[in-house]
Amino acid sequence: MAHRDPLTGIEFRAERQRSQGAMSQTTFTAAPAAASPLGEPLRLFSAPFLILNVSALFSAVSFSAMLPVTTLLVSVQLGGGDVAIGFVIGVFAVTAIAARPTIGRLGDSRGRRYLIVVGSLATALTFAAHAWADTYVVLLVMRLLTGGFQGAFFVGSAALVSDLAPEHRRGEALSWFSVSIYLGMSLGPWFGVAVNDWAETWSPLGGFDTAFLVAGGLMLVGALVARLLPNDSPGEVPHRNQGDPEPPVNGTAGALALRERLAAAARPMVFELVGRHGRSSSLPGPQESSAPAASQHAGRIFYKPALWPGVVLAMGIIIFPALWGFLPKIAEQQGWSSDFIGSIFFIYGILVLVLRVIGRKLPDQLGTKRTATLALIGATVGMAVMGTFVSQAGFYIGTVILALGGSLLYPALMVAAVDGVPPNERAQAVSTFTMFFELSAGIGGPILGVTAWMVGATVGAFYASATMSAIGIVLLWIWQRGLASSSR
Repeated sequence: MAHRDPLTGIEFRAERQRSQGAMSQTTFTAAPAAASPLGEPLRLFSAPFLILNVSALFSAVSFSAMLPVTTLLVSVQLGGGDVAIGFVIGVFAVTAIAARPTIGRLGDSRGRRYLIVVGSLATALTFAAHAWADTYVVLLVMRLLTGGFQGAFFVGSAALVSDLAPEHRRGEALSWFSVSIYLGMSLGPWFGVAVNDWAETWSPLGGFDTAFLVAGGLMLVGALVARLLPNDSPGEVPHRNQGDPEPPVNGTAGALALRERLAAAARPMVFELVGRHGRSSSLPGPQESSAPAASQHAGRIFYKPALWPGVVLAMGIIIFPALWGFLPKIAEQQGWSSDFIGSIFFIYGILVLVLRVIGRKLPDQLGTKRTATLALIGATVGMAVMGTFVSQAGFYIGTVILALGGSLLYPALMVAAVDGVPPNERAQAVSTFTMFFELSAGIGGPILGVTAWMVGATVGAFYASATMSAIGIVLLWIWQRGLASSSR
């Protein structure tokens, strides 16, 4: 029995193996279809792991720096309104979703480092090319290209993080990797707007063009750092037959062993971090004695049990296109400084990181319904506060409320997305679940923009976001009631 994860291109195989006696037992192994596995690392904070986190930090700063600058370009230079802002923020999701199958196949055939380096290089060129986006149509094309190229970096990084971590510390590895991403996303918007403001006065290229070129330069640095990662291209790794002794994990032989072990990427690390009942939940190792049969959901384009959690997630994280797209415009209308815009994103990111650590056990203690309800209430109230009290104090208070909710939503719904899913189908479940990140921005951005246009005020986007988060509470309760009924 085999199942290929559409996100990473990893194939899960159920194999029959002989035990010490005459009877046979079923075990599960996870191996990529076209790549040899990496050598098992002895420690978490290895040089490749640190290199990957540094590369991720530069990438996150670069990507998030582009968002408020792009919004300001549309509203200030191109004369676009709220609808134009909504579409330019969300359009990248089209190619991000469409490119997933191709990205997975490339990672399978060319290796994770290839995805990270090539994806980052292509994204760097696209960001720099924004400097020549003199019309709205050209800007939309740049955003579409960004979605596909940047997706390659994230898919490759997610797979490689798992490869580089010792098996018993994969959850911790994911936690550290998320710190790099959140730190970058917190610093990026402030940095992008600050560069734009500085360049308006001092750069001969002007503010927007300079900011885009600097963002492209940061992404280029991330790509160059990623080139220091071990080469895991299957075509360049010597084949080792089954039963051959595994090389030691030190020196030159250790580097070869590291390049030979990619199978661990088939085990999504997020399960180690948010396992049910306070325990790590991962794909079964080679010593487990039984294999679950494939469920009726296996092999479908979308994994049905993960659809409800994904829909609820999308309703809750629509706060992001609201902040990315419409906060810079409101700040420009109110005459607020770039430091204020950056501080909003920085406070949110830092609070979410701290609160996730402090409240990491809440999803297990309270359950999905209560935890997600609290998170969605936070999103609803936070957005409503920002829309009602259009002042710096109002936005700071709203940011704190948003962070209180945002720290709980993802872990609770991720647990629900994989709850009861057979181990050999978890990758398909998480692929369906995470797709709603892109769908939330791709659909939410235009909805927020159209709403703001219809009510004749940019704050309409914040009220629309609050309304959709409130609808998410209703959908959450409908979903949970259906689960309770089916379990009777």
